[in-house]
Amino acid sequence: MPTAGWQEDFAKAQAEQFVNIVCMKWGDRYGPEWVNRLYGMVSRSTSWKFRFVCFTDDPKGIRPEVECQPLPSVDFDKSLGKYWPKLGLMAPELGGLQGMTLFLDLDIVIIENIDDLLIYPGRFCIIREWKDPHLGYGNSSVVRYFIGRESAVLERFYATPEREIVETYASKEQNFLTKAVDEVTFWPQEWCVPFSRDCLPRNRILRFFATPKKPQQAKILVFYGSITPASALRGEHESNKRVGTGFSFRPTRRRFLPASWIGDYWYE
Repeated sequence: MPTAGWQEDFAKAQAEQFVNIVCMKWGDRYGPEWVNRLYGMVSRSTSWKFRFVCFTDDPKGIRPEVECQPLPSVDFDKSLGKYWPKLGLMAPELGGLQGMTLFLDLDIVIIENIDDLLIYPGRFCIIREWKDPHLGYGNSSVVRYFIGRESAVLERFYATPEREIVETYASKEQNFLTKAVDEVTFWPQEWCVPFSRDCLPRNRILRFFATPKKPQQAKILVFYGSITPASALRGEHESNKRVGTGFSFRPTRRRFLPASWIGDYWYE
């Protein structure tokens, strides 16, 4: 682990205006085009120099500007869920990287310049989770940290009984991560916003007739549940990404009018 404080890493990044941008792709849910679009959005949305790394089990089809590396190893019981490999990003010598690092989920859409996320002070920056924000959990779609500073996260994960992971953290990687780091800073609320909450009416009947609106102060749109950037462009939900259990009567995939403006940002 580095001996100097994270503030020195932060100052070094500011002086050099350099950051690592990392993402992860495993399994077959997302193809290489998602990585390629993410790289395109980043390259159009920052004035900083960056090293873009995708940690993946299949580099085929990913554009040459992206450096592909194997997924970091994380041992966990698959019954706990599927997102725990993201904890591997906290490894002390991750892919030979050093310094300030910004992790981005593949299914986000960057709609404004993100330089502010790189100059915002903080050791570990994450989105405050919108549901039950008083619990102090984060949403790990957009995380900024410093390589080697958070290696204790993996140690704490392996030392935590599975029952506690389930009962205390609801088997959610991002809940555990937020509580396992030593110091958390939440992004300003308006910077990284959920498409479902900030672009659509709360009333689901009104949504059916509404065209999603671009949030004025947002820099990044976050997607979850059954809406993805691709389905938002169509004005639909993804039937293969339904969440929850039990019967759900949905006679049509249509949820709202197409958010055609997303296509202005979500491309390679």
